[in-house]
Amino acid sequence: MTDPISAAAWGMQLSKLWTASGQAFPVDVRVLAPEVTRQRFNDPIADIRPHGITGIDGMLSRRKKGDWIISYDNAVLAPGRINFTLAHEFGHYLCHRHLQEQFRCGSSELLDYYSDLSRRIEKEANMFASYLLMPADDFRRQLNGGTITLEALGNLASRYQTSLTATTLKWLELTNEPAMLVMARDDFVCWSYPSASARRAGGYLSPGYPIADEVVERTRVLRNRSRHEWMHVPPGVWHPSMEAEEAMINSDKYDMTIFLVRFPSARFVDHDDEIDTDAFDGLEKLGNGQGWAR
Repeated sequence: MTDPISAAAWGMQLSKLWTASGQAFPVDVRVLAPEVTRQRFNDPIADIRPHGITGIDGMLSRRKKGDWIISYDNAVLAPGRINFTLAHEFGHYLCHRHLQEQFRCGSSELLDYYSDLSRRIEKEANMFASYLLMPADDFRRQLNGGTITLEALGNLASRYQTSLTATTLKWLELTNEPAMLVMARDDFVCWSYPSASARRAGGYLSPGYPIADEVVERTRVLRNRSRHEWMHVPPGVWHPSMEAEEAMINSDKYDMTIFLVRFPSARFVDHDDEIDTDAFDGLEKLGNGQGWAR
């Protein structure tokens, strides 16, 4: 079997291998990574084990004997976040192990995520994990053209054992619907990610942008509720000229509020400047405690 040349192609090939062998979702990286690398490489992943390093979600390390170890923070309690971390480190092994002998992934305050090389390889590792754990054909088949809801996204997150953030970003990557994910803290945007059609309609909020006063007030009123789905909001709240539908989740654990926003009346217009963001930029935030954990 020929080795793929890109992170996405690696993810697609191994996801197909997993299902072709009769395995069900979620993909078990603890099983897949050691077996695939033992069969195909002379420097395999020998073990996957927990570690006790605060702030480091996952690590890929080369041992003196030449093989590799994936380790992860066992203090993280969300299975979806752990599973994505393991897949992310597996992606580093397949795509980047020739570059360095250790990869430490987690809180950006502790790690160098600002060099061009670091951003590129982190994005590629996230891309691999996304394509491995949430293959597009199965993802679309599960939705079956139905209306998206937080419950539907939660069911997909359970199927793939991924966080709700990662699952929602995958949906935004695949959908034709104009919609946007917004992560907020202290009444300001931490980051946002629009679908392609929402991007064309100008649906994007930059980091540091203030959340509209009526949304802040609604968040406070609904603080004791973990979520609400699809409240109609007028133009000027999430977009200067378009009305929207808003779903919200309060995450007390991370002191975050997460909004999924749809623009049902969007008029698709082309803009000269593309927004410099994609789903895998959003996934980088998961290791920084800005995730929608499940």
